[in-house]
Amino acid sequence: MLDRLREVEFICLAVDWLEACKRRQPTELAELYAETAVFECACGGAGNGCILVGHRRISEYWQAKLALPAPRPFRLEQIWPEAAGIALVYRFMDQPPVRVSFQFDTAGKIERSHCRPELALPLATARGIDP
Repeated sequence: MLDRLREVEFICLAVDWLEACKRRQPTELAELYAETAVFECACGGAGNGCILVGHRRISEYWQAKLALPAPRPFRLEQIWPEAAGIALVYRFMDQPPVRVSFQFDTAGKIERSHCRPELALPLATARGIDP
């Protein structure tokens, strides 16, 4: 498990990631990723996901995603440490929640992220909180 100080640092980096999405700042978002980072998105369902390798490819992906003309309200639902990093659940507009798991390198950059639909909010369910 990550030590407590690193957990807090990595939680802050995951929140920075979401804030860059909220502000539609793909350059700032891409700067959070390591040069050799891997981004895996399974939000499109079976067979419709993507795996991108490298800072440049990830940057291009987010440039296109965040350039859409519609307003981009992102809302944090939950965030917690996992054995290998940090998990964050957010909502985009009124769509179902999305879970992103982050793993970080020793320099504090995202070396791997994996997003997928979140079918149930784990902490809300476990603690009986109404999100």
